[in-house]
This record gives sequence, C-alpha cells and structure tokens, in this order.
Amino acid sequence: MDVWGKETELLDSIFNDLKRHIDLKDRLDRVKIVAGTDVSYKGSIACACACVLDFNSLRIIEKKISQGRVTFPYLPGYLSFREAPIILKVISKLESKPDCFIFDGNGILHPHNLGLATFLGIVLKVPTIGCAKNLLLGRYKKPKKERGSFTYVRDKKRILGVALRTRTRVKEIYLSCGWGISLKKAIDIVLAISKYRIPEPLRLAHAYAKF
Repeated sequence: MDVWGKETELLDSIFNDLKRHIDLKDRLDRVKIVAGTDVSYKGSIACACACVLDFNSLRIIEKKISQGRVTFPYLPGYLSFREAPIILKVISKLESKPDCFIFDGNGILHPHNLGLATFLGIVLKVPTIGCAKNLLLGRYKKPKKERGSFTYVRDKKRILGVALRTRTRVKEIYLSCGWGISLKKAIDIVLAISKYRIPEPLRLAHAYAKF
C-alpha cells in the first residue's frame, strides 16, 4: 500500500456514503441558463471561474472569479476533494441560479461513480453534467466523424457515459451524467451549447480562470 493508503481508504468510505445520494432522474423541465466552471493553478493557489450563459443565445449573463490556496494534493480519482472547495466558493458568488452546471471532469464515469460533476451535483442539488477531455476508465468504439455522433462508454458491461463528437472531424469528448439528469438529456444540452469541441460554458470559464 502506498503512503496515501490510509487516507484513500477514508476517502473511499466518504464516496461510499455519498453513493446513496446519486440521482439520475431528469429534474430539468426547461433550460434557460447554464453555467460552467474551470480551475487553473499557480503553485498551491487555485483560480476558479464560473460563467453563466443564456442557453439559447450563449450570451454571458454573469462571470465570477475566486482564488484560494489548495491544500489537498493531486490524486487521480480524487479530484473532487481538491477542486470542489474552490468551485463551491466561486459558485456561491453567483447572483443568478443556473438550471444546469457543466463541469470539467466526470460524473458517474468514475471508479466510484462519483466524479467531480456527481460530487458537486449532490452538494448543490442542481442538475450537473461531466465533460472530460480524457477517458478515465471504460472502453468504447470511435463515434462517426459527424457532429452529434456518439458511442457508449462501458465498464464491465455497464454504460457509464458516451464518447460524443461535438464538432465534425474533431476529437470526441467524454460525457457522463452528474446528478439530476439522464444521459439523453445531457447529450442534448451539451450539443446545444457547443460551438467548438468544448461546450461554451466550460470553454469560456477556462479562458477566464487565469491569474
């Protein structure tokens, strides 16, 4: 067992306790505003940005930025414990109430089915979607080259997400449900808010999460 063995055992037990709060039923009747967050680092200081967009026009309604010191180390599979505090801090500054959040990370496409999007969805009690640029686990067949094409990502025969083509002939992203949303609804929302490979709320949050 590595030096983090005892600590990860504790974190795993927290994940197991949170699992009973996972809810993938659609809680979205209509999406009017959607938000995305991203975090950048400079040493031990994190800068988080939350961008809120009008769902139809993709116009920025609101943008907030927060900085803070991060004490939790980078551990693969435990990103939630590192990034959730600074993300929740910046979300608490928002004046608007997004109908849905898109997070740069995974939802249930995670070894514990509790990636950043699911973790934060449980905390916020707002529908969340995980959009990752790299595959954390599972297998899939390459989707067709046209925008909107997708294939399912499976782990031990269970569907945990999709590899989704958000732009024709551009590398796919890995989409999974966070909390309060079905996979079909998540796909529809992400395609509706994607001009490029990365959905606009995430792309803009990434651009503004700078020191």
